[in-house]
Amino acid sequence: MQKWIPRTAILLLAIIVMGCSPDIDQIPSGKTDPVENPTPTNETVSESPWNGEWFFLSDNILGTLHITENDESEFDYKLSGLQPTTEDSSPKSLTFEGNGTIDGHQAEATCEATANCKMIIKMDGSALQLTINDEITDGSELILSGEYKKSTSIEETPMFRMKNDQFLIYGVLQGDKPSAVKAKLGNPESEGPDEMIQNYWIQQYPAKELLVTYYDDWVETISFTTTKEALEAEIAEHFEGERYRNKDGTDYLLVPQNQDLLLYRPIEEDPSTINVLVTVADENFYYSLEHGEISKVE
Repeated sequence: MQKWIPRTAILLLAIIVMGCSPDIDQIPSGKTDPVENPTPTNETVSESPWNGEWFFLSDNILGTLHITENDESEFDYKLSGLQPTTEDSSPKSLTFEGNGTIDGHQAEATCEATANCKMIIKMDGSALQLTINDEITDGSELILSGEYKKSTSIEETPMFRMKNDQFLIYGVLQGDKPSAVKAKLGNPESEGPDEMIQNYWIQQYPAKELLVTYYDDWVETISFTTTKEALEAEIAEHFEGERYRNKDGTDYLLVPQNQDLLLYRPIEEDPSTINVLVTVADENFYYSLEHGEISKVE
């Protein structure tokens, strides 16, 4: 694992290093008709749209809902939520398990056998709207009511695109909220506060070797590892902005309209692999440009 310390004073990220029946005219005269074999079919029993894992589109809670439909109208479920440790609080968790009934696109369940707690779930395609009555809202317990998305509905997104003069990385933009990132990528494998920079929050998606860093619940930086060949093929097709290069071998893509900056450089152990960071051009970038450390690529 290699740490990449960008030149801006507020950024410090760890780059981390998927048999046919016979025809009637073939039956000999005087013989009785053969017993018909069942007609083979390729039809399969369709999976219930309720079954499976659903993840919570929350900005600050890692939530998961597992549903197992038993028959046409009954199901078992497990609903769990975790709010990781922050500098100001200890981790909180909450779990409900139970069963309920399904009526078309709506389901009802009990969430606590000893309390008057009920759960209403409404399905709209690959999304669920879950409402728990009598939730405790004083901050002592997690709020798990809200929108859930089916894990199998996540679509593969391209590594690099441009959208509204911003770098779009695996569907993620700077300025996105955590819930918007989860809608594109699902729940992160892990998340928690940056141990080296105060007030920063990191989510990790190891399958894509991707780190998303937040400041005040907004995406601040995006970093990932890929091959130079793969990224530069995407850049050649989708980027038309300014390009720069540092004497140390770092390449830069700059969007002057909003100062968005993408920089990448080879990993020493494997030059075909690169660490990539999406951030904002600051005074350090322009200082290096003014003093010749960075030059424009014509």
